[in-house]
Amino acid sequence: MRLLSRIGRNARGATIVEFALVAPIFVILLFGIIEGSRAFWVKQTLERVAHATARCMSVDSACATAAAQKQYAIDRARALGVGVELADVAITGGTTCKGNANSNSVTITRPFETVLGDMVAIVPKELTGSGCFPILT
Repeated sequence: MRLLSRIGRNARGATIVEFALVAPIFVILLFGIIEGSRAFWVKQTLERVAHATARCMSVDSACATAAAQKQYAIDRARALGVGVELADVAITGGTTCKGNANSNSVTITRPFETVLGDMVAIVPKELTGSGCFPILT
C-alpha cells in the first residue's frame, strides 16, 4: 500500500508523458498549416500562369502555335517556382469563358505531393488553375 502511495505522489515522469501525448498532434497541425499554405500558393501560381498564357495567346505572336503556348506556360511556371509538364497544360481557343465569347482558355492540372501523405485528408491530391482572355481581333 505504501508503494502505491509513493508512486502516486511521484510526478517526475509526468512532463515527458504529457509531451508524448501532445507532440504528435502539434507536429501534424504544424505541417498541416505549412502544406495547406503551400497548396494555396501552388494553386494561385497555376491560376496566374494560366491567365498569362491565355493573354499571350491573344496578344503576342510568340504564342502563335500550340507548342509555343504550352512551352510559354511551362517556362512561366518554372520562373515562379512550380514545375509543370507538357501533359499538364490544356489549351482551348475560340471558346466561351466566364461569359466572354471567342476567348482563349488555358487549364493547368498538376499533382500535389505532400509530406503528410494520407494523414490529413483535406490536402488535395491534384491542383488545377485556369484562366481565359478574350481574343482580340
